[in-house]
Amino acid sequence: MSTHGSSGTREGSLKMALIFCFIDLALMGAAAFNSNSVTILGDLLKETTDTLSVLAAFLTVRAVRRSPGQRFAYGVGKLENLVSVSIGVIMVACALFVTVRAVHHLGNPEKAEGTLPGIIVFCLYSGIAFFISARSRSIARKQPSAIMESQARLWFSKGAFDAAMGSGLLIALIFSEHTWAWYLDPIASLVGVLFMFHAAWGMASSSVGDLLDATLEEETQLQIMRELVGHIDDYERIHKVRTRRSGPNMYAEIFLEFDPTILMGEGQRRIDSIRVDLEAKIPGIDVAIRPTVGGVD
Repeated sequence: MSTHGSSGTREGSLKMALIFCFIDLALMGAAAFNSNSVTILGDLLKETTDTLSVLAAFLTVRAVRRSPGQRFAYGVGKLENLVSVSIGVIMVACALFVTVRAVHHLGNPEKAEGTLPGIIVFCLYSGIAFFISARSRSIARKQPSAIMESQARLWFSKGAFDAAMGSGLLIALIFSEHTWAWYLDPIASLVGVLFMFHAAWGMASSSVGDLLDATLEEETQLQIMRELVGHIDDYERIHKVRTRRSGPNMYAEIFLEFDPTILMGEGQRRIDSIRVDLEAKIPGIDVAIRPTVGGVD
């Protein structure tokens, strides 16, 4: 089984996202230099960590694409989950920093100046972020991957964050002569923080289970059982099915009891038939069938 094609798709998507990150970082850096807005400064720091996160994801996918070595016979797929958790931790750190800055400015409000370039960048990148999020989610549906799922959440969070920040700054700019508008800058930051915490929780919750070798989702397990029922005449009894995920790859260990009177060659033919059908119907799964005559712990 080869996942080179799907890895290439993920790698290409991350490369595109990384290019947009560097451009966004440069534009927001220029906007922050010419503005006293806490929202724009907070976004600059957030974009810096986001860029590092996307870069780490890109390098991880390249590492996972390599063939398994002697030390890591099953590959390094769990590296995807570790990076996803790390991205979540980075987002939490960013959210806490933005929260502290926003609370400070709520206590000491001041008129935001030089925010128009930042508003333009926010509007532009909110659309780009939602597009990349949808593309990453589409790739993750075709080939399950913790990296692409975390990227979809990351970019959706970025899009929502940019939209909230841009809207808040635009309203503050329009009503800049009113004192109440000075509070919109830090309030917009706090709205964005909520999206960041939500995305970070989603990344951690979807990745920790696979690090602990949790079983595959119920839909995939039901699909395995349907395929086994289709081969019910090839074996006597199902003793146990164990499943787990490692990055984009899934593994299933199936314990079957066969007719003890059949020859070894016939038993191997039935095992191969079941395994080939399962791997054809469930892309990305590696099936191992173990003949057994007793219970399995």
